[in-house]
Amino acid sequence: MLIKKIGVILIIFLSFWAKIIGQVDAQVQDTTAQKNYSFVPLPLIYFTPETKWGFGIGAFLAFRFNGQDQSVPSSQLTLGFAYTTEKQFLSYLPFQLFIKEGKVKLYGELGYYRYVYRYYGNGSESLEEDEEIYSVNFPRIRMNALYRIHPKIFTGVRYFLDDFNIQELAPEGILATQDILGNDGGLISALGLVANYDSRDDVFFPHKGSLIEISYLINSKNTGSDFDFQKIFLDAASYFNFGKKNILALNLYSELTFGDAPFNQLSLLGGTKRMRGYLEGRFRDDHYLAFQSEYRFPIYKRFKGVVFGSLGSIGSQADGLENLLFSYGLGVRIGISKTERINLRLDYGFGKNTSGFYLTFGEAF
Repeated sequence: MLIKKIGVILIIFLSFWAKIIGQVDAQVQDTTAQKNYSFVPLPLIYFTPETKWGFGIGAFLAFRFNGQDQSVPSSQLTLGFAYTTEKQFLSYLPFQLFIKEGKVKLYGELGYYRYVYRYYGNGSESLEEDEEIYSVNFPRIRMNALYRIHPKIFTGVRYFLDDFNIQELAPEGILATQDILGNDGGLISALGLVANYDSRDDVFFPHKGSLIEISYLINSKNTGSDFDFQKIFLDAASYFNFGKKNILALNLYSELTFGDAPFNQLSLLGGTKRMRGYLEGRFRDDHYLAFQSEYRFPIYKRFKGVVFGSLGSIGSQADGLENLLFSYGLGVRIGISKTERINLRLDYGFGKNTSGFYLTFGEAF
């Protein structure tokens, strides 16, 4: 009955969004007929298991700098402000800029968050009944500056900053009663190297090609961090086009942590992008490996469908991950902009003794 009720609500909701999107996109088409940009203002209405319902305002801007031709990917800015039914406040500005005729790529995020997280303990054997909630305020900086050394290869530097100010812990919870590194907050300031290979035909909804990114980050007193640890990330996605509009998307993600990382910087399983169906951080440990696939297919006009499945595992030893988990689900996409292929994303994921509903923007990968 619950799924049936959700389905009815979603049909009404998606129809409403389709009308708004159609009107906005028509205005954008008229506006951009003689200009080198597209601007899409939209109300923000979304849902994830971590935030519950969120409401706010947002705007998306895609553009090319003066003098750039169509061979240069469009730069993007997304500005959003939201408040959730979990009393969370989110303000964020993700960006991706291509300058110097596309030879230099700058991307990342600036934001400030008042967030509520769930914690179950560290390790693959954490228990559902140990769930506790803690609140934290923090500014966030994600900066990447890369230079093109090959038509499809970029290399450069990466900087991450999160200044965690923990506001409240559960009085009888693990974080308040045990010696957990990071339970009193602290500054994360990481500097490192990043390289990526990008042969995708589109940034937002690729039909073919691959994006492979690897990075190495150092947290230490020399980088301004309160902690001493390192991370290695690998994120590889490939897209295969069958027919005109049927797409198979594959993604391999690995996150390795070495040193003394605080609990909030361990590898987190779950969330809106990987292992959908599990709460982000339901399991956390030093190392994380996940593989996921999506089959994307057209339904009608702006509507597309998605079937997805994932396998993931975490552990304290990189050569012996533990507790292999699975997730799977269905999704619907609504095109927000014909020119930039941006989608409103609706997914329902199932895991082992868990499930989750996601309503957000952009693809999972």
